[in-house]
Amino acid sequence: MHEIAPTISKPDHWFTQATTTVGRAFFARRLLFGLLIAVAAAFLLRCHLDWSHWSLWKVLSATLVLAGLFIRALADGFAGRHTRTEEIEAPRLSTGGPYAFVRNPIYIGSMVLGLGMVGLLGNWIALIPYAAVFAIFYFSVIPAEEQFLRRTFGLQYEEYCRNVPRWVPLLRPWPKAEKRAFDWKPALGEWRVALAVIGILVFFTITSVMWK
Repeated sequence: MHEIAPTISKPDHWFTQATTTVGRAFFARRLLFGLLIAVAAAFLLRCHLDWSHWSLWKVLSATLVLAGLFIRALADGFAGRHTRTEEIEAPRLSTGGPYAFVRNPIYIGSMVLGLGMVGLLGNWIALIPYAAVFAIFYFSVIPAEEQFLRRTFGLQYEEYCRNVPRWVPLLRPWPKAEKRAFDWKPALGEWRVALAVIGILVFFTITSVMWK
């Protein structure tokens, strides 16, 4: 088991403090924000969905949605049961499973899922709210999480960051990654996200009928 070696951190710049504060607020209400953005997009984009015809593009988009859910579930299974909380927390530093290849597999899964949703909607203007949401994650949520992990795990986290990239996965797992069994309970918790995806698509389908 790795020994936690905390470091003495310098006071954060005011901009860093502001972005991480926004990140913590967004993290606590991330699902609600996602649903609100989806509702607003339904009225602004006025998509016309037709589920009677499945083009190759629509099949590929649905595959991305399923792949994103799978990546998220896999990452949840190795991260532990704290991923559903409203506060940024971590009883341990997760470095096993997909975390041995990349530091943010849950967010990568969310990006893949979101891109699939844009494809299913068939309206490229949907890329604007998609990009806006992940800009918030990149510039505020992830820095807030990294700030917490750096303060909590110190040198252990610094070593992890030096060896495992934030976004582009390694071709081989980090040799020092933890060996940990997969936990099905947090992985199966992805049913909430799957239900939210279905709800969003149903809502867009209903509103598309209204625009006809």
